[in-house]
Amino acid sequence: MKYIYLKTIGTMETSIVEDLKRSLSLLIPFSLRCVYDNEYPLFAFEPERNQYYAKKIIVKLASEIPHDCEKLIAITDVDLCTPVLTFVYGEAQLGGKVAIVSMNRLEKEYYYLPPGNTTLLVDRLVKECIHELGHCYGLFHCHDSQCVMFFSNSIFTIDNKQKRFCMKCKEFFERQIGKEHNHAEK
Repeated sequence: MKYIYLKTIGTMETSIVEDLKRSLSLLIPFSLRCVYDNEYPLFAFEPERNQYYAKKIIVKLASEIPHDCEKLIAITDVDLCTPVLTFVYGEAQLGGKVAIVSMNRLEKEYYYLPPGNTTLLVDRLVKECIHELGHCYGLFHCHDSQCVMFFSNSIFTIDNKQKRFCMKCKEFFERQIGKEHNHAEK
């Protein structure tokens, strides 16, 4: 059996990860396995930007994939970037196995708002995890602002979109899952 792995990197509250796992289990057709790895050494730090390069983390995680892993989504609390973008909420290997999502800019406190319950944070994490998982299955950004695959350049676009694929993206996602499972059985 293949699993979607959720791997924590950095300081993550167990309750948030468990809420995320529970929410994702209702929305994606896979068995989820959580790996709490708060001691995983952080690397790929860019001191000039005070951020971490998402791609470098993904490459390292891809070299350590468990044998029963269909896809791996790393969740971290550090701020992520790419060489061409000021920040990213997450990044994935298009058509690959690994993605990373940061909760850093998804938290209300980042915007100097008072902390609230974790419902909004988990909702945002769910959307970004499904979005990056979609990329792992080969989906590109969608033009439908309600689709989870819509490009998020602000917290407002994340809050505005749904936790599901539009019909076009859903059909593509399901075809890709079928292809990967047929390929794995051969």
